Amino acid sequence: MIIAVFLVASACTGDAPPDDIADTIRVGVLPDQVPDNLRTRHEPLIAYLGETTGFSFELVIPSDYADLLQQFAVGDVDLAWFGGLTFVRAELHAGAIPLALRDVDIQFTSCYLAGASGQRTSIAAFEGARFSFGPDLSTSGHLMPRYFMSQAGLVPEDFFQSIRHAPGHDQTAAWVADGTVDLGVANCVIVQSLFANGQLDEDEVRIIETTPPYSDYVWAARESMSAPRRAAILDALLALDPTVPLHREVLRLQGANAYLPAGSGDLEFVRAAALQAGLLAGEDSR
Repeated sequence: MIIAVFLVASACTGDAPPDDIADTIRVGVLPDQVPDNLRTRHEPLIAYLGETTGFSFELVIPSDYADLLQQFAVGDVDLAWFGGLTFVRAELHAGAIPLALRDVDIQFTSCYLAGASGQRTSIAAFEGARFSFGPDLSTSGHLMPRYFMSQAGLVPEDFFQSIRHAPGHDQTAAWVADGTVDLGVANCVIVQSLFANGQLDEDEVRIIETTPPYSDYVWAARESMSAPRRAAILDALLALDPTVPLHREVLRLQGANAYLPAGSGDLEFVRAAALQAGLLAGEDSR
């Protein structure tokens, strides 16, 4: 499913930057929640970018994580909101250039969720339980939780009775809430937002553990986007100020207090975990 939202700002003065990106910058976002939640979270930011840079933007919601990677690789998406794993894959195979990450992404965590009425308080107590990861290509819903489990000597396929992969973090939480699974792991920022907006009830679901921290999400551009255009987008992200009411709401929806410049090295931990898991094998396909 692709949902396009055209957010057109006033025309720029002067000539457009010399690149092969179309007049409208197509912004792909990781589909880590249902489309309605994604539109609520990202449309205000995309509108802000249009107003601030003078560029025109189109929001694209891919069908899944692999679809975002494919659309970015073939040039159907120019600017992408990647998770850590999808970014390091896009960097390797499509030359993705990191622009910015949220302040919360430097010390990101995953939350283990269980039913509120249960008595078990640690992952170790859930041997033989029904378990859910997030999508296969999710950093916070799969790669890093699996990495930390392996560091503790726990093999999920041997430890749990059954394993599911939810299509998004909100679905993992819903499966825990309705009893489809006994334990699930999801993005802590999304989990907290689900509690805050009433989509998740503390009378139904509780957080029993969080992972150690790692770096995660990042905005990245195609290398074919001109340096001036990339700089304008980065400057707009860095200019978001929580003391400005409009900016504060954009940041709140993004689950952040500010944006920071991003570099490839910020995702080194994720890159190492992906290499260990065999998820970065193969030749550079650029």
